Amino acid sequence: MVDRETESGNFRNYLRKFLEHLEKVKRFSDKTIISYENDLNQFFSYIHERENLTSIEEIRKIHIREFISSLMRYGFDRSSANRKLSAIKSFFSFLTETKVIKKNPVILIKAPKTDKKLPDYLTVEEINRLMTLPDTNKWIGLRDRAILELLYSTGMRASELINLNMGDIDFENETVKVLGKGNKERIIPFNQNSKNALRHYLTVRGKLFKGKDDALIINKNGVRLSQRSLVRIVKSYINIAAPGKKASPHVLRHTFATHLLDNGADLRAVQALLGHASLGTTQIYTHVSKSRLKKIYNQAHPRA
Repeated sequence: MVDRETESGNFRNYLRKFLEHLEKVKRFSDKTIISYENDLNQFFSYIHERENLTSIEEIRKIHIREFISSLMRYGFDRSSANRKLSAIKSFFSFLTETKVIKKNPVILIKAPKTDKKLPDYLTVEEINRLMTLPDTNKWIGLRDRAILELLYSTGMRASELINLNMGDIDFENETVKVLGKGNKERIIPFNQNSKNALRHYLTVRGKLFKGKDDALIINKNGVRLSQRSLVRIVKSYINIAAPGKKASPHVLRHTFATHLLDNGADLRAVQALLGHASLGTTQIYTHVSKSRLKKIYNQAHPRA
């Protein structure tokens, strides 16, 4: 009988190297890395128990297809199955690039088709209401106002915002330098409202926490704000400004893109601002704009 630890050693060893690659080279967040690890462990368990394979080199396209099919049979939705397939594809791409295997067994496997969900976004009225909520008589309120203004005016991700340092803000050119996914740097302009909110926040921050931390957004102890705290802060304000709508920093990213396209912005320009590697990822926002136009048409046209 094959020892369980020996049987899984080949898989676990390569998984550890892959996760290190995601952390040190790709600079993925801890949450994303944990998600990859869980999905791949589930795949490895299936390979051990159902296919009786003992090494990476034995895995073929049919085994991966069977795994994805089994997920669907056991009630996983298509988006979950696609996420797990994406993790497997990334893993085997890494093994191919590092010459562990010669042929990638996942390369021709297509993901199950899913219905595209339109991203949630706020109206201009809800955004205006949102910006009035922080109590700017207190330094925490000044910070929160700067957070909301920056997220909406730049469309950056929550992880990108919390990783900003003081030197990343260029007030003269009204731009911010962001380090995005895959360690890719991009420059994003911000508007006058953001500039004013940042200046007010940084003036008070400098008096209270001078020399404490180079982080742009800090907590009450003067150190870098965590992503979990950022999510909680933004969620609390959106729940008040737009009750019933999904509340998260990513909703402000969706809102940024939607409002730009609604007002005639070029799709490729929005792609560059968001830091999307593929134009197809950005195109989801055109559906939001089209759906809004159709709604306006149906409300306004006498024979609609």
